[in-house]
Amino acid sequence: MLLFCPACQSAFTGVSRCPRCGGLLLTPEESPALPEVPGHAPPALLHPTPAGRVLVGMVVAFGLYLGLRKLTIGWLLATVTDPDAWWLTPEGLVGVFGLQAGAVLFGSVLAAAGRVRGSTLGAAVGGLCGGLFLTVEIVAGAPSGQLVLLLQPLILSLGGAIAGVAGAWVWAAVPELDMPVPAGKKQSSIQLNVDAPGEGSRPTVWLRVGVGVAVIVAGVGLAEKVRGGAEKVSGGILKVESRGQARFLSWQIATLAVLAGGAWAGAGTGAGLRHGVYAGLLGGLGVVGLTAARGELSQPAEYLLSQMNLAGASAQDPAALAGLGCGILAAGLVGGWFGGQLFLPLAPVHMRNRKLRLGGD
Repeated sequence: MLLFCPACQSAFTGVSRCPRCGGLLLTPEESPALPEVPGHAPPALLHPTPAGRVLVGMVVAFGLYLGLRKLTIGWLLATVTDPDAWWLTPEGLVGVFGLQAGAVLFGSVLAAAGRVRGSTLGAAVGGLCGGLFLTVEIVAGAPSGQLVLLLQPLILSLGGAIAGVAGAWVWAAVPELDMPVPAGKKQSSIQLNVDAPGEGSRPTVWLRVGVGVAVIVAGVGLAEKVRGGAEKVSGGILKVESRGQARFLSWQIATLAVLAGGAWAGAGTGAGLRHGVYAGLLGGLGVVGLTAARGELSQPAEYLLSQMNLAGASAQDPAALAGLGCGILAAGLVGGWFGGQLFLPLAPVHMRNRKLRLGGD
């Protein structure tokens, strides 16, 4: 029989208590009111307007585009003799459009998450960002006759609509149930709700923590080899000019690996911070142990320690090892929190709706 949870506004079958919050499930004709118990009041739901979602998506898209452009400028300074002239070449215009498209797709997904009409919101974000991008590029001196510029708003609007559909599909809208309040029945399950449900604890998923630790240790240990392999595969395009640039790029790769390991550990657990701390702590201990055993610091570790005013420290220095472990722990904590917020816990497998739901209008 289909039962409803008034706190989560969701429907379940085959169970008497909500698998998400632990509250007592009710039939459609029963009162959705919860007992007046301190600490168990349902949280107020936020209902952002479509215009607010579009504005947030545009702000995020612009911020992400500016960040990607800064990274591209750093790459140009290391590989191109005249970076300013490169932006006006056809290759530069295509590169700029690629950065803008990636930023708009991310902003469209964010604007459409949790909504039903994801395509409309995504198209609005893409079209408005495309128009503003086109205006800025023409004012900056880009040739207005380039086809990629003239089609920019239309292409970004179409890409934003597709990204909006994907965002509304992956992060579906929460159903709002309008249940009447009839008189209670003798066989009503409300009569059984004499005790308040206890707060359910989220168990630690050690398998996820173990995989996250493996990703962290492997990412930090292989960051320099990944950078060197990318330099060889690119045919010299990604060649660095100094040891400092190599250490910086290796540190970036290692940091992304630590964040990814923490995010994997915390995704879908409902306790992302705890899992991120465990993954960062164990991963930091593993990296510190490998560093002490090898007797030398990796390039990501050297760059990190140089930012902590520990440049020149040896691999046996306790302060250097402690700083390296703390840095990995902090990045793992951030990754775990992000993974826990981005991928929320789901209902049991047998209760999930496997039908394909698109976020179209």
